[in-house]
Amino acid sequence: MARHVCKPLLHTSLWLALPLAMAGCMLGPDHVRPDVAKVATAQAQLPRAADAGVVPATPPSQWWKQLNDPMLDQLVDEALRNSPNLRAAQAKLLASRALQRQRRSEQLPSVGAVAGYAAISPPDAMVDQVRQIGEGAARVAENNGRPQEAAQLRDEFSRIDLDTDLYIAGVDASWELDLFGRKRRAAQEAAAKADADAAALADAQVQLAAEVAQVYLGYRGTRQRLMLGERNAQAAAESLQLTEQRRARGADSDLQVERARAQLEQQQGQLPPLRAQATESMDLLALMTGREPGTLDATLSEDRALPLLPAQVQVDDAAALIRRRPDIRKAEGELAASSAVIGQALSAYFPQVNLLGSIGMGASSLSELKGSSATSIVMPFLRWSIFDFGVNKARVAQARAGHEARLAAYEGTVLAALQDANSALTRFGAAREQLLKANNAEASATRAAALMTQRRSAGASSQIDLLDVQRQQLSAQDGLAQAQLQLLLRYVALQKALGLGWEQAPEPGAAQITGK
Repeated sequence: MARHVCKPLLHTSLWLALPLAMAGCMLGPDHVRPDVAKVATAQAQLPRAADAGVVPATPPSQWWKQLNDPMLDQLVDEALRNSPNLRAAQAKLLASRALQRQRRSEQLPSVGAVAGYAAISPPDAMVDQVRQIGEGAARVAENNGRPQEAAQLRDEFSRIDLDTDLYIAGVDASWELDLFGRKRRAAQEAAAKADADAAALADAQVQLAAEVAQVYLGYRGTRQRLMLGERNAQAAAESLQLTEQRRARGADSDLQVERARAQLEQQQGQLPPLRAQATESMDLLALMTGREPGTLDATLSEDRALPLLPAQVQVDDAAALIRRRPDIRKAEGELAASSAVIGQALSAYFPQVNLLGSIGMGASSLSELKGSSATSIVMPFLRWSIFDFGVNKARVAQARAGHEARLAAYEGTVLAALQDANSALTRFGAAREQLLKANNAEASATRAAALMTQRRSAGASSQIDLLDVQRQQLSAQDGLAQAQLQLLLRYVALQKALGLGWEQAPEPGAAQITGK
């Protein structure tokens, strides 16, 4: 007897457990990070790191602080807080995260309250028809010898009011049984897109920090070259004055005077472009920090030397680079989103099952809204597009093709990032060699100027010869300044290629820093 009772219970339990078991089913592929650049990630360091003079170690996120320039620190921090471009990227990220929360909430039942009032007035034809029925009944009563009953019927039917008030109140709910993972895949897609937008914000922070540093260092280098140019122009002016004096005594010709004048004009002609470049750099820094042109003129008016390169430049391996670079993280987020789209497209082949329920009350007056007027409805609802004429098949094919495109884009992004980092290391190493040569040239020019000064003091050479050697020294100093700037710019480009600058970046718009 117990066996006969257990069988129905077993069947009932299986039917109840079936939706729960199927709820764990999700169609389509799960995202797995592609294994790209296996050879590079297996190496202990990047291939071009050996010739760049770098140290194999984890580099600091806020790399600009290694230059020990407080003004640069302030500008980068202010740009990361106030840049309009970063605020736009952050707003997009906030919208993506809101969509992610929406998709998660859509997996839960939807419950809502319903309340309403209706005033029903029938048409006049219906009222006339009811009264005609009453008149007919009254005539039947008269014909049967019941005049009092006939009068009563006429009185009652004349006072009939068919206008009705209807009050309703209740709660309804709906829940889609996510049997094949359509909604869960949609939630995964929204989460992946939010991750991609977060990586896009991080990438914008990396780009902005590097651009601010490049413009600032370019500004300092331009100001330094401007000072050297002014000194060179002053030396050319003195040379012209001495040549004119020698011409007056007949020691030099007009040709020598014109050559000295041309030299002066040439040196002076190099100054206006440098001044314009410095002004343009200040306005560009103002734009990056969310300010109007001219607002940083007073802040940057003080001349400062170029910052020194840190004693050690840390560079880690390719695997760490791939994990850190925001553009790669963005490409992976887009790839994961496209993978979830395939599952959503596949789920269209199968039915959607919704559970609909409602509990409510209805009455002609508020006082009658009570338990006796309650009613309930429970209804499973199935929707299944059996004949779609190839629409679902086309959508699945489109989703798979989009996923293949995202996969190719991810692989291309990884390879381009590795190429970018190795090229940056090569250029950084070349800039170091260039600086070494420029240092040697400046040192030789300085020694030549010192020797010529001794000869001039002994009367063995002329003042013009001394001024020529001093101009050569200034030119060598200018070349050294350009080499120093170039090395710093290559250092910034290397940090940008490594994807640094976003891990500890402040939230855009979190604070407002004003310049002095």
